[in-house]
Amino acid sequence: MNKDLKTEFQLTYDKGDAWGSCMQWLFAVCDYLIFETNECVPDEWQFKPSLFGANEDDYNYQTLKELDVPSEDVLHFGSLLVRFSEMLKRKGLDY
Repeated sequence: MNKDLKTEFQLTYDKGDAWGSCMQWLFAVCDYLIFETNECVPDEWQFKPSLFGANEDDYNYQTLKELDVPSEDVLHFGSLLVRFSEMLKRKGLDY
């Protein structure tokens, strides 16, 4: 996993709201992939982009733009977030 992404996730992770932290990052990753790269969001992530474009005010989205991480690393990070969200669902920590 990309070291910069891991560090940023750890800095913004809210242990009291794991689901919210995961979803905020996952939406930012999807927006970044769709609106900033030529990559497609995998269908299994079940993400549909907003008609209004990316949430450019989101801290995590801005972080992804500033870090200028290769899109393969962002895709890998997104895959980890999807797995993490599935784990949270199984534990009943989603909402």
